[in-house]
Amino acid sequence: MSDLKKLTLTVKNFNVKASADLDTLYDTVRCEDDLGNTFHFKEVVMLNYLKRHGAMMTDSPRAWYFKHLTKKSIVLVAVGKPDGKVEYDLDHMKLVTRSSVLKGVMMAVAAVPAGVIIATATYGLGLLFIPMALFYSYRAVFKIPRMLRRKTLVSDLAQHGVIVR
Repeated sequence: MSDLKKLTLTVKNFNVKASADLDTLYDTVRCEDDLGNTFHFKEVVMLNYLKRHGAMMTDSPRAWYFKHLTKKSIVLVAVGKPDGKVEYDLDHMKLVTRSSVLKGVMMAVAAVPAGVIIATATYGLGLLFIPMALFYSYRAVFKIPRMLRRKTLVSDLAQHGVIVR
């Protein structure tokens, strides 16, 4: 399970990949840390609440509290403002987890029929799609909600000195 990490960084460049009412997916986010090292996140999932509080403000240092979904993709849980206040919204994070479960269930239901259709078109090679889709649906139903549930996030934020009321 991914640990909550705190990193003070400056966002230099980003692309918006998808936007919804609740959250936004950014890809190719280029950041610079305090030491001047440049690094990239392949994908960043962020609640619109955090975006409104300046989490993606370029050329201004911010403290990000995030969890890794994969090696280069993260979900932003909280953001530290320059005045020292930490902004977070765990109630909307609960909605993100519910949507992850729903996507995982839909993927699991569609895995076998889609695999058979793809296998028919590719002379059996598409059967490899079924275990891959079932793995990603397992992650979406069990791993991601467990990583982003309120109890886990409250304890992880408490380890970094953020008290959640």
